[in-house]
Amino acid sequence: MGLQDLIVTPVYLLLLYALAYWIRPKVTNRDTRKYFIPGLTVKFIGAIALGLVYQFYYGGGDTLNYYNWGANIVWEAFLDSPSKAVSLIIAGREYPTDAFDYASRIIFFGDLPSYSIVRVAGLMAIFTFNSYYAISVCFAAISFSGTWALFYALDKYSPRIGKWTALAVLFIPSVFFWGSGILKDTLTFAALGFFIYALLEIVKWKYPSVLNFIILLTSSFLLYHIKIYIALSLIPGAVLFVYLFYFSKAIRNTVLRVMLTPLLFGGVLYTMYFAASKLGEDNRKYSLDTMAETARVSAEWLYYVSQVEGGSGYSLGDDDFSQPGLVRKFVPGVWVSLFRPYIWEVRNPVMLLTSLESIALFGLFSYVVLKVGPLPFLQRLLKDPLISFFIVFTIVFCFAIGVSTFNFGSLARYRIPVIPLFTYSLFFIHFERKEPKR
Repeated sequence: MGLQDLIVTPVYLLLLYALAYWIRPKVTNRDTRKYFIPGLTVKFIGAIALGLVYQFYYGGGDTLNYYNWGANIVWEAFLDSPSKAVSLIIAGREYPTDAFDYASRIIFFGDLPSYSIVRVAGLMAIFTFNSYYAISVCFAAISFSGTWALFYALDKYSPRIGKWTALAVLFIPSVFFWGSGILKDTLTFAALGFFIYALLEIVKWKYPSVLNFIILLTSSFLLYHIKIYIALSLIPGAVLFVYLFYFSKAIRNTVLRVMLTPLLFGGVLYTMYFAASKLGEDNRKYSLDTMAETARVSAEWLYYVSQVEGGSGYSLGDDDFSQPGLVRKFVPGVWVSLFRPYIWEVRNPVMLLTSLESIALFGLFSYVVLKVGPLPFLQRLLKDPLISFFIVFTIVFCFAIGVSTFNFGSLARYRIPVIPLFTYSLFFIHFERKEPKR
């Protein structure tokens, strides 16, 4: 933490709070207004805490690397010549000739997903006098914009459970901690929130405005460009949501609906396969024929790192990443993403916090299933198109990260897109049970 952090960061906090108070009347109502500033505040706390943990506990890591070997170099180029900084920010895979001496020092150059964070952080560095913590709170503000869009959409969808929606979306500790600093997860979580908001506005509320389509396409592009596996995991649930929404509205006859259900799910599966194969054409690591190998390589590397750096690795039983092996890992992969590490697997304070949160999530899941009943619980998963979307996304995404991470530290960060949606789904199912019949 430098002198510029102590001076610039408070100034930016004041400016961002002033902007928030100005925006709040435009994006809240009488019931949601009370959550706006507290939700923004925990994001700021998460961003600053993340930097302090990486600086003083880990002694380095991704967020500091994006700053030290990315944004900081863009700032140095700006002091030399503003045009060189612009060249770095807009650069593609090729080194800019006028700023080669700076670009060659950026360790993320050529890795376009990681370099996206360098672009944003570098641009902010110019306006924050290269203050790490001022950049961090700006990232937190971006994350909050998408988080609030998600909360706004879900509260509009189920206004009866507004306080529980706020808890699920705004105030889960791991989400506002890992999803607020200078990390990929911050931008992708914001993009996910805007994606769900725009999808609901277009499909549920029948408001296909140009702005909503721009939000939907822009958020999809960001997810695809920064973390393609989130985009791949969204496809099945989003397609199912659209199909179920229009399917349930269009066909009132129960017998006909039952007869057409197999065709419906066949169409969903085909759409999933087609979309995944097309997305994989642009990134061979995530194409259908190489996805298992990608998972194996990622898992082995992260497991090795975890053993070297403190023993936070986990295993799913064997090293078989063939198709039958992945099928065997399906349930353990989903389970580890949602409900582990167990308390006896804890090796450090960060793992302890993740474990306590996993215990709380498992307790909520068990309570809702037992209170509602296993069969009614499953029926309600399929009854509501949005909940079906969230559960399918949760399962697909948790399996993807569970079989390719093998490190509890990384898993705690990777899983933040699903934790709010899964928690909201449990609250929705539980309180939907209590809704009086009309």
